[in-house]
Amino acid sequence: MALTEVEDRALLGATSNRAQAFADLDAHGYCVIAEALSGAQVAALRRRVIEQGAGEEARGAAFHDSKTNQRIWMMVNKGRMFRDLVIHPLVFEMMPHLLGEDFILSSLTANIARPGGEPMYLHADQGYVGFWTPKPVVANILWMLDDFSDENGGTRLIPGSHLRDREPGDTHERTIAAAGKAGSALVFDGRLLHGTGANRTADIHRHGILSYFCRPFIRQQENFFLGMAPELRASEREVFLERVGYRIWAGLGRTDAPGERGLLTRVDEPVGALNAAGAPAKDGDAELP
Repeated sequence: MALTEVEDRALLGATSNRAQAFADLDAHGYCVIAEALSGAQVAALRRRVIEQGAGEEARGAAFHDSKTNQRIWMMVNKGRMFRDLVIHPLVFEMMPHLLGEDFILSSLTANIARPGGEPMYLHADQGYVGFWTPKPVVANILWMLDDFSDENGGTRLIPGSHLRDREPGDTHERTIAAAGKAGSALVFDGRLLHGTGANRTADIHRHGILSYFCRPFIRQQENFFLGMAPELRASEREVFLERVGYRIWAGLGRTDAPGERGLLTRVDEPVGALNAAGAPAKDGDAELP
């Protein structure tokens, strides 16, 4: 597949120009944002991802989606610095362009691609929808904690594949590797065909964090209402809680009447079965005859 001028530029570097980034997203389904994270932020995040990955290996709780590729799930529970990425300024610049203003977090995960890995199967993040949509319903930001390259397993993608349904010729031979310096962010449309590349280096481990967002009517990949540590519901910032789905939207997500507003709170005394006088109904749990 011949590369266009824009695709060749994206292979070689990144952009800090937001107009160019939006144009790349629209035309090719992805863009690479330069210097999305500072050197200090990259170092701190990388250190914690390595530590968390090692800790999950030691506990026997590690998840591998290939022989050498480790995924770390539910990162909202594993450090405030990870939760900070959910409300990073870049998120509020890029996600409204793809998903509208009311996007929410679908999952927050980390990926450690070690040497000897195999390329991941090509997929679209909204593949479960089952049909192509004229607008994306999900989108992703991959925060690069190392330099990403073809050799170390940089994400493989097919530019422009977000603009059409999948074709028989959509194979790894048609992909390119998204490249960028540590601290860059790969932003991509949820309809874009992509997959983790094979790390062909001898000893380089490639680390990244994926903040995966969706429109507010889409079921989230991670269930934060059940899986997020309960103490975070009480201590986290309102802007963070809104983005993980604790804000009622268009009447969706409520716990009682449609008129509920604001952040969701735990219902300690839900209205149960009542008799006509408003007292608890003794036969509220009775089975149908």
